[in-house]
Amino acid sequence: MKTFLILFFSLLFTASSLNDARKANDAFRSGDYETAVSLYNQAIENNPNDARLHFNLGSALARLGQAEQSVRAFERAKELMDDPQQQAMADYNAGTLLSESEMYDEALDFFRNALRKNPNDPDTKHNYEMSVRKQQEQQEQDQQQDQDDQSDDDEEQDQDQQQDQDDQSDDEQDQDQDQNEDQGDGSPEDQDPRDHELPQPDEISQDEAENILNALEQLEREILENRKKEAEDASSSSDKDW
Repeated sequence: MKTFLILFFSLLFTASSLNDARKANDAFRSGDYETAVSLYNQAIENNPNDARLHFNLGSALARLGQAEQSVRAFERAKELMDDPQQQAMADYNAGTLLSESEMYDEALDFFRNALRKNPNDPDTKHNYEMSVRKQQEQQEQDQQQDQDDQSDDDEEQDQDQQQDQDDQSDDEQDQDQDQNEDQGDGSPEDQDPRDHELPQPDEISQDEAENILNALEQLEREILENRKKEAEDASSSSDKDW
């Protein structure tokens, strides 16, 4: 895009009240834009409806990089102008300033207004076309940045999900370990005594049970008979002693 073309009105008034305006023009031409701004503001206080003072104030502010204040000065100058060519100049300056500030949407509005009033101006056409291309490039960069940000967000989300899965796996392992510890390691003190069943006697048949019972009865009879015999022998021995 072309360098900002400062469109500037030379004030040729001779009235003493516009002495500050002439000094402001001299400061502007010499590159002392801060002094120019101060003097233009003083001149505007005495001549608030002079469109050329507002226009040149906007040009000086643009040189200082004060885009917002500069655009306001150009808009005020346009309001006070009757000539469409001069209005187109104000729109051109404001559009170029905004385009250099990468505010392409606003810049294109001013360029369109300038082309409506002066459709054959080559500088306005050039800056308008350049602003359209710059706007498209900016939109493409924004879209690419959005895609990159989305990709980063997806990657971060995948990492978070993987971390959650790893944490869950660790929790499950800890839980299994706790359960194993609760169940014990198989030592006698960790086992329930009820888990140890006492040995059960071997089962015997009915015949074997009867034989055992008969043998016990026979043994009891023999014991009784022996006791009876011992008693009789004792009695007999006592009789002989007498």
